[in-house]
Amino acid sequence: MKKLVIMLALGLVITGTSFAQNTPDRPNPSDKSFSPEKDGKRERNKFRRDRDGRSRISLEERAAKHTEMLSQKLDLSKSQKKKLQALNLKQAQELESLHGQFVQGRVWNNKQREQRQQIQANWDKDFKHIVGKKQYAKYEAERKQMQANRGKRFGKDDNNAQFRRPANG
Repeated sequence: MKKLVIMLALGLVITGTSFAQNTPDRPNPSDKSFSPEKDGKRERNKFRRDRDGRSRISLEERAAKHTEMLSQKLDLSKSQKKKLQALNLKQAQELESLHGQFVQGRVWNNKQREQRQQIQANWDKDFKHIVGKKQYAKYEAERKQMQANRGKRFGKDDNNAQFRRPANG
């Protein structure tokens, strides 16, 4: 019996140590030979993120991405792309100034929400003048489809929702 207990204890010790994780040695940053670029690591501040965890991109990059996405989906011409780029940049600047007001107040009030909706309505109106009727109809159909899918994404139309744990519980 004594031998059996000793063998089990020894087996547990061997099993436990075999699952131990070996961590790689980290270079010492105070060492003069240490260089993040030399070791193939990114610089610490290269991809600085905003307070909410999103990476901050410039207004021009944001407008360019939105323009490129819409031009691919709607097959826009070069002149349409140019006009849409200017429109998207204008909207990004307006939203950025509105965001600056939000940061000061920390809460979206009804006035700011209405301003945001007005900016979006102005963008839609100008966008409609830039693209043709068929392209705008395609844009609207895709937009409505995305809005319909938005509820499904958060489990609102899920049949198994009754079996899930509550989010705050």
